[in-house]
Amino acid sequence: MGSYFKAVLLLIVLVALVTFGIQNNETVKLYYYLGMNSMPFPVYGVVYASILLGIFIGMLIGISTRFNQRQKIRSLEKENRDLKSKIPDEKPPESPDEDEEKTEELEVPKTPADETLEAEGAPEN
Repeated sequence: MGSYFKAVLLLIVLVALVTFGIQNNETVKLYYYLGMNSMPFPVYGVVYASILLGIFIGMLIGISTRFNQRQKIRSLEKENRDLKSKIPDEKPPESPDEDEEKTEELEVPKTPADETLEAEGAPEN
């Protein structure tokens, strides 16, 4: 289902790009600094080139960010290994009654109401 959605979305984007190119086929001349100018380009060519340039710059920034993150991950993994090596590898002593559930009776302190009930002869819970 996801691949069909991606294919339909790609088809819509391609149709939009082609129709944009058909509608904007006039030529433009770009002017640069110091009186330099370019040969005439179609408007859609300038727009497509701008989009591709933006994608390329974004990819370069993303690559540098990933590179920095990988370096940080390596240093943190090394620090983690160093810290783990400092922890002793001894296991805690095993108790002989591992299978039995340990239940302890908790002693609840008596309240004045409990003492009154005992004095009246009420049975304890």
